[in-house]
Formats: sequence, structure tokens, C-alpha cells
Amino acid sequence: MISLKDAIEAAVSGFVKQHTGVRPDLKPSKKAHLAASAFLRTDADAAAKTLSEHAADCVLFGAPLLSRVVAENGWLLFFFTADVIDAYAKTLPPAEEPDDSYFMRRLWIAYRHADAETPDDPALLLGFYAALFSAPDGEQRFLSASRAHDGNERVALEQRLRRMAQILLWERRNF
Repeated sequence: MISLKDAIEAAVSGFVKQHTGVRPDLKPSKKAHLAASAFLRTDADAAAKTLSEHAADCVLFGAPLLSRVVAENGWLLFFFTADVIDAYAKTLPPAEEPDDSYFMRRLWIAYRHADAETPDDPALLLGFYAALFSAPDGEQRFLSASRAHDGNERVALEQRLRRMAQILLWERRNF
């Protein structure tokens, strides 16, 4: 079984190469789910426009991957849908109880909630992809993403993290 991280990197690289002729150097980002270095510095705006126009063509596990592509200071910033998380999580076997690391235990707690669609919350998606792509402070960004919400809204959001937790448990244990 392929890791979601590897599948996303391959899909985005192929998609960008198809539409720009250049294979990007992908990196974790604090502003987006993934970023391509300034390989198109003089033409990043045109590349972002072209890629955004064709974003619906970038599909992974039968679900749309890209929601949008933005150019900023010569970088291409990629934003992904929550749909690909749900589609990938459905392909995984049940998670096993993890080791004693704090992050893995917190994932296990989230995994034990009832199965529900992944929330399309921008801060939560940024945190998830930061943890998936092993960005600096990615684990903390994921764990603290729901803190932007208060009370019942926060609890309701945290109870819908099962699929994200399942993927991160699987990725950390198997790849």
C-alpha cells in the first residue's frame, strides 16, 4: 500500500509537470498544504492560474485532490481538499494501538471516535498536511488546530478527526 504522502507528492509533481513542463521541488509550507519552490519565479502567477484552471483534473483515490493553487513571492502554494483524506482512509485497515509517544496517543484518542467525514476546516487541514509532510512543528500544528474554535464547536470538530488520525497512525507506523 502506498503512503498518502508519497501519493500526493507523485500526483502533484505529475500534474505540475503536465501543465508547466517542469517537475517541481515540493516542500512543506506554513501557508499552504504543500509548496513548490521558486522554480518558476518569473512565471509563478501564470503557472498558478493554469494549474488552478485544471485543478479538477488532479484526482487521487477517485477524489479531487487540489482545491486551488496560488502564487506568492515566486512560490506555488497548493491547497488540497478534505475529500482525498476520506477516500484514502477508506482504503486502510483498522489502526492498531500505538506506542507511548504523546502525539501517537493523541491520534489514538481521535481514532476511537465514530467514523465521520473529514471536516473542511482550513486550520485543521493545514495542521493535518503539516503533520503528514513532517513540517517543522507539524505535529503541534495538527494537535492545536481545533483551538481556534470554542466550546461545543471545538468538541464537535475534534470528534470528526477519526480519518485524519487513522491516516497519520498508519503513515507513522508503516512508512
